[in-house]
Amino acid sequence: MKDILQKLIRPHYADMAGYVSAGMNSGKNEPLVLMNANENHFVLPELEGYNFYPEPQPPKLLERMGQAYGVKPSQIVATRGADEALSLLTKVFCEPHEDAIVIHGPTFGMYAVNANAAPVKIIDVPLIKKDNDFSLDVEGIIHAALNKNNKVKMMYLCNPNNPTGTVFPKADILKIINAVKDDCIVILDEAYAECSKAGSMVKELQTYPNLLILRTLSKAYSLAGVRIGACLCDDEDFILFMQQKIMDAYPLPRPSIEAAMIALAPENAAQIKENIQKSLVERDRLKEYFENSNLVSKVYASDANFLLVEIIPDIKASDIYQYCADKGFIFRDFSHTQETKNCLRIAPALPDQNTKLMEVLDNYQ
Repeated sequence: MKDILQKLIRPHYADMAGYVSAGMNSGKNEPLVLMNANENHFVLPELEGYNFYPEPQPPKLLERMGQAYGVKPSQIVATRGADEALSLLTKVFCEPHEDAIVIHGPTFGMYAVNANAAPVKIIDVPLIKKDNDFSLDVEGIIHAALNKNNKVKMMYLCNPNNPTGTVFPKADILKIINAVKDDCIVILDEAYAECSKAGSMVKELQTYPNLLILRTLSKAYSLAGVRIGACLCDDEDFILFMQQKIMDAYPLPRPSIEAAMIALAPENAAQIKENIQKSLVERDRLKEYFENSNLVSKVYASDANFLLVEIIPDIKASDIYQYCADKGFIFRDFSHTQETKNCLRIAPALPDQNTKLMEVLDNYQ
């Protein structure tokens, strides 16, 4: 395992034996009669096959994920959505009550949730807000990560960022990764990478041993209900460590694996890209509407599949939220955060639903 990963992993894992599930012992020589996992062989005919545990890390799924993300299957840990990777990595690197993580608020709320659950300290270096965009406080993030008193083990960079939709310059991200390369793991959350013109930074994995990348099938692949994500790492020994010592015994449900295999099938790649473009067309249609709405003071630039919209000072964003909720349209209210004061996050729905939303907002009194 590479030095930086070995250095930052909590030391008790070195001698800890992981759970060896029945699925880990199967393979090319798998017996015809499975009698090693206490499964019930008597099953409803309609559910044939679901009475057996799924493979913990299905090779065929990892192969298709690798094709989609541009890495080898051996560089992937498949997780229950990218969310599970957050809790697993916190568990791997951060000593409770001792270590810390760095985030850049406003950003995805689950980073803080997992840190608080550990618990580990959260150091928030807020985004710099200027005009119609947000940017990373590069020097502030580096300073926080390298301050020995903070005991920072990990940081999260969300790109494109949720909830702002911001895509950060690659040069800024690389400057941070390189500056902390001997001291801190950088987790680059690319949940919305397929929607972004910037794409993925997966090629940087081989250059920066302290870089991990998160991906998900929830957004671009329209599989939020399936809960399949991935943690990508250039270090194959670290991947095996995660799979053998950190993951639950059978983390991925068989129906989710089957759905992911369909979405990742090469013959469906064109349709997936088309669906992404349809969503982005609707995002831009809503953007044009909001930019011309007398209810909205600002629409922030977005390189993701959603918009951050600031409501005019005379109206509370929470009032718009409730008004639209009463009409059947649910947004995300971010007005409680200073950097996103009086803002709503809105993701496009289907074309006719977006048109109806516009009609509802036109009638707001």
